[in-house]
Amino acid sequence: MDTYKEDIHKIEEVLNCLNDKEYISESTISFFRDIIRTQYKVKKQLGEIKISTNLTEEKVKEMMINGIPLIAWDDIPLKESSLKELFREICGIIKKQENSETGEVQRLIDAESEGTITLDILIKKLFSHDNVYFHSLARDIKVGEELLLFVALHIARPFFEAVAAKLNDRVMDELWIKNRCPVCGSEAQIAKLEKEVGKKMLTCLLCGSEWRFMRVKCPFCNNEDNKSLKFLEVEGSPYRIDICKKCKRYIKTLDERKGGDEKREFIPSIEDLATMYLDVVAEKEGYERSWFFPPSVDEPKAGTKSKVLH
Repeated sequence: MDTYKEDIHKIEEVLNCLNDKEYISESTISFFRDIIRTQYKVKKQLGEIKISTNLTEEKVKEMMINGIPLIAWDDIPLKESSLKELFREICGIIKKQENSETGEVQRLIDAESEGTITLDILIKKLFSHDNVYFHSLARDIKVGEELLLFVALHIARPFFEAVAAKLNDRVMDELWIKNRCPVCGSEAQIAKLEKEVGKKMLTCLLCGSEWRFMRVKCPFCNNEDNKSLKFLEVEGSPYRIDICKKCKRYIKTLDERKGGDEKREFIPSIEDLATMYLDVVAEKEGYERSWFFPPSVDEPKAGTKSKVLH
């Protein structure tokens, strides 16, 4: 079977497992299914790309020691035609959503058509984590910053994932225990504690790479103070919400030692979707996600309770 068809099949299976969950609506599942399918069309086109980074083992070691991610901007195989097609399709999917801000989405489409937004610059600013640019652009074209970030992230992902797939096996885990991705330098989307020894692994929100991290440390501000690092445990769930009282941010963490849905393969973007109710819990406790993420939209499952544990 074609690798990309195989991946899509796995994702469809995982999404189907969410259909009977009370805390996530059918329309939300359908929305993300459409976006993922659209992204995978582009990923299939990028499947045969060659990455000419000329990274020798010695060079990779030097980069890992000095905290330099493996991907440089020039390594990203941006295709203008694919980028435009993906942008328009994702905007179209958002416009079809019930209660979506169709006027804002249209202003975003118009800004790209008129040249106010240049898509490769948009992606470059995402890659360099330039939140000032996104704040200013959103204000200038009169759209929500959350919408702009959501679109930028989802049109960028296929390109970064395609490059990361070629470089993931070059990462030297023992030399990189940092709070950003060793492949592209972005922040973590989600975390897990591995079943065997509880080793903590972070997953990148942009390129999907996975890397090792310290158990007792904030993956955002590097805080190591036990007294200000807690987790919210949700009754009956293998997930917990790791919180930092210093920077007021959080990350959702799957504790594989507590089991989970064994029928479901761990696909970070789908796990993130499947645990949207935890975002609501964390936000109600006063914690925030990365600036990449829009606020949660689905309400938590009725009766969802959390308690703060050490």
